[in-house]
Amino acid sequence: MQTSDASMKRKFNFVFYYAIISTSVFLLFILSSFVLKDKTLTADEITVKRIMVVGEDGTTPRVVISNETRQHSGRLDGKDMPPRQRDAGIIFFNNTGEECGGLCFGVKKEDNTLYHGVYMTMDNYRNDQVIFIQNSETYRNGEREISRGININEYPAGALPLGAAIEKLKQIDSIKDPKEKEAQFNAFIEKDGPRRRLFLGRTENNNNGLFLTDSNGHPKLDLYVDKNGNPRIDVIDSTGHRKNILH
Repeated sequence: MQTSDASMKRKFNFVFYYAIISTSVFLLFILSSFVLKDKTLTADEITVKRIMVVGEDGTTPRVVISNETRQHSGRLDGKDMPPRQRDAGIIFFNNTGEECGGLCFGVKKEDNTLYHGVYMTMDNYRNDQVIFIQNSETYRNGEREISRGININEYPAGALPLGAAIEKLKQIDSIKDPKEKEAQFNAFIEKDGPRRRLFLGRTENNNNGLFLTDSNGHPKLDLYVDKNGNPRIDVIDSTGHRKNILH
């Protein structure tokens, strides 16, 4: 009886330690499959909701590809921006981790209105978009507004960086007096806001052509075919008066 008990004990110990060792080896194998440091993963196809390419520090983003739910909120002055709604697409970051452009696309429905947009953007250093390619479509009550083309903007010398501009706009938005709020906002745009310098494409009025402005964003020369098919070259003076020099 004692011999039988000793034999059973040895068998139990063997099974017990075998289970521990085999489980440990299995877990090590599973973990190692997820840790591919300094290795290359090759696959024919992957299905994901988000991909994030980071710098050599392992944390600072360089490129984020994501659906609209998991999209990166953006990064400014070395910190991630607060969570916000963004479209699906690709967000680019420079080697200091600041957002510098991207590609986004999406559809939004509100009541009887449908918005469809596809945009590729390039940002001014420490500021917002200065070059962007757009396709913007709005459908409302059986009618449509479409704008598509290439925009080039610029910020005035000495304009507030984006972070400071956002804080300034928050202060303006907190002003109770509507007239004072509008005056402060207009002053901000005049001093620190972007100016459109060039648009090449179709406007919401279905004018197709090249539209140029001065350094303050005021229209100066429009070369286009209007919605009725008429060619025009409009020269705009400092008062806003237009003259079609083709007539």
